[in-house]
Amino acid sequence: MALFLVSYDLDKPEKDYPKLIDALKAVGAQRVLYSEWMFNADNTAVQVRDHFKAFIDGDDHLLVVVVSDWASRHTMVDISKIA
Repeated sequence: MALFLVSYDLDKPEKDYPKLIDALKAVGAQRVLYSEWMFNADNTAVQVRDHFKAFIDGDDHLLVVVVSDWASRHTMVDISKIA
């Protein structure tokens, strides 16, 4: 099981992305910063990227990172409860 950080920059900030948010929530992801979510899964970073890119536009940006250590301050949730 790996801890993933999914981060995105949406090219059209005025556009609503409920499908992406719903997809993140469906895998148990929790929002840690405005456009950063974390969750645990038995997948590779490529598999996670490929899953979520279906929910964004072609000109949006997506980053998936396997997290092994972190330091945070003022996140929206306590990351230690996700990890």
